[in-house]
Amino acid sequence: MIDFQYEGVMPDGKPCQGSIRAPNEETARLRLIGQGVTPVRIDDTARALSPDAPQGRGARLKRADILLFSREMAHLKQANMPLDKALAMLKETAETDRLKIFIAKVEESVRGGKSLYQSLLPFEADLGRQYLVLIRAGETSGSLHVVLKELTVQLEADDKLRNYVISSMTYPIILLVVAVLSVVLLLAFVVPQFREIFDSMGDKLPYSTRLVVNMSDAIRGHWMAILLGVTALLFLGSRWAATAGGRLRLDSLLLDVPLFGKVLRNLQFAVYFRTFGILLQRGVPMVDALRIAVDTLTNTALRKDIEPLVSLVKAGKRLSAGFVSPYLGKSSTPQLIRVAEETGQLDATLLGLADRYEDEGRRTMGRVLAAMEPLIIIVLGALVAFIIIAILGGVLSINDTI
Repeated sequence: MIDFQYEGVMPDGKPCQGSIRAPNEETARLRLIGQGVTPVRIDDTARALSPDAPQGRGARLKRADILLFSREMAHLKQANMPLDKALAMLKETAETDRLKIFIAKVEESVRGGKSLYQSLLPFEADLGRQYLVLIRAGETSGSLHVVLKELTVQLEADDKLRNYVISSMTYPIILLVVAVLSVVLLLAFVVPQFREIFDSMGDKLPYSTRLVVNMSDAIRGHWMAILLGVTALLFLGSRWAATAGGRLRLDSLLLDVPLFGKVLRNLQFAVYFRTFGILLQRGVPMVDALRIAVDTLTNTALRKDIEPLVSLVKAGKRLSAGFVSPYLGKSSTPQLIRVAEETGQLDATLLGLADRYEDEGRRTMGRVLAAMEPLIIIVLGALVAFIIIAILGGVLSINDTI
């Protein structure tokens, strides 16, 4: 079935427009005439929105699409609008074809008698298990609009955290790239200008000057080999990191990096505890909540350390007994979880822990960036100063010889 956009004239002469579902354009025209509408234009450009259309790689949902869908659905459901009408309205106002295709498929399933959860199941790769489980919990409890609001808040918080990390790391990375390029340009283009002068000195040149000249010769004479070597090293490193053992080893090393490892641990735990708390808050069983929450951990070393909690809880043991990860350090997290289990406030405690870990991660990242930027500048200045002093040393040695 295809959604056709049409413009026509009503029996009283008034113009009208809308959409109609039919297997082809001729059937759509006949249906309109049967409804008393004289079609003026039938546009089959909506063929791309057909639920039968394949969803290629270009149709993968982006986080912005999911956030927009969740926010608008929350508003419409809060106004008690029926689900099928809400989806139809969202499809008309969708800004991208990618989002229209998604909503059209969901609407098709809903009109076919499926729940929103069942209609969203084919998009689990885009939405994630946590999203679908919360939708199912909202439909079961009759609080779908509340769940959609919570999902919107969580998606916005995740995007805010991600954007904060990206924007915070942008300047140091640019600074590091500029530093490396500056040193390479000095060695490749500035130092060779003095090569003829230095050649006449032979071994009488200072050691620092000979070192800089040799480095310049290596870059100019073997730049292709150096470039290929770096490319091969990066390629082999990426292939190694793609293996299970390599990824685990790399993630373990990242967690052990001073300061940066602490930032990574805190931000990972923030997402984990927030997901866990929200799932429990919506009535998801603890074992299922643990399985879904652990999927939010992108660091495999951290995930391997937390995964045994599922089997621990299934065996009937206390949750707090499993939070003995060395990555938690000397924090009070296990004690807080034990108290929350006794008082029945586990979901609220987990959400509080998420906020605490996120705040700690932000503060630590601020300290890391405050130390990283001047460190890069100092190292760059020292390298440039060393090259300049080496060149001046060679020139002065020539004058002394004369």
